[in-house]
Amino acid sequence: MSRAGGRSRLKLVRTALAGAGIDTAERVATGVDIVGDIAIVRLPELTLREKRRFARALAGEAGNVSAVFEQEGGVEGEHRLRRLGHLFGEKRTLTTHRENGCVFRVDVARCYFSPRLSTERLRIAESVAPGERVLNMFAGVGPFSIEIARKAGARVTSCEINAYACDLHEENNTLNKVGDRVSVVRGDVSDLARPRAKYSRVLMPHPSAADRFLPVALSAAKRGGVIHYYRHVLGEDEGEAAKRIKEELSGTLPPRSRVTVRRVREVGPRWVEMAADIRLP
Repeated sequence: MSRAGGRSRLKLVRTALAGAGIDTAERVATGVDIVGDIAIVRLPELTLREKRRFARALAGEAGNVSAVFEQEGGVEGEHRLRRLGHLFGEKRTLTTHRENGCVFRVDVARCYFSPRLSTERLRIAESVAPGERVLNMFAGVGPFSIEIARKAGARVTSCEINAYACDLHEENNTLNKVGDRVSVVRGDVSDLARPRAKYSRVLMPHPSAADRFLPVALSAAKRGGVIHYYRHVLGEDEGEAAKRIKEELSGTLPPRSRVTVRRVREVGPRWVEMAADIRLP
């Protein structure tokens, strides 16, 4: 998500804290993710009573929020799921989310989805040319794949190990009228180690595991193709983080590959998500 979006989230949090009568400028540093009509917050410093007051104030301030959950811990496990505790409103985790002209059914407790990647998804979709064949190695409920298919008219193969996310992906294909251009492959992307088809573009939007699957991406990409490689990197600044990515890729790519590294977003104190756009020879 853009930095402007980050400022809007921070303003929303501060206004809700003030509305709840919680003097927390020094005690709380949190953001908020709004997926459809569900808000997800992190409030480890507050008491349960304060958390519930804040959640009620946040829902009132946001205007379109029907449920507020607290994220308890990080994104965990093979399916990259959040542990959520209910704070306010409806006790459901399935919602309908809209971004960049697309609509997605998302279950925030049972599928991985980050609204903070909306700008990145649009950037990738706008970089794809009509007629490209694209492989999305970690598709989730389909936001990257569907936006690419809608905006570029490209054909996309989506691989996803979470069966429920695959169900929602297929539903989202129908909602966005891209069922003829997006196919969902259910299972571990490692099964594509020797794909018959070669792809002009390969997406690897799984920062905690992309390094382990890079050989699969290299085997799937055709000559002259592009791989979008995402990682969470510890660095004092953007330059240091970019250097770490290039060091990680050193010696693993074919000779004469071209690598451009860029910042995607901040994910924690001194941690940033970086993308390496790899052009193969």
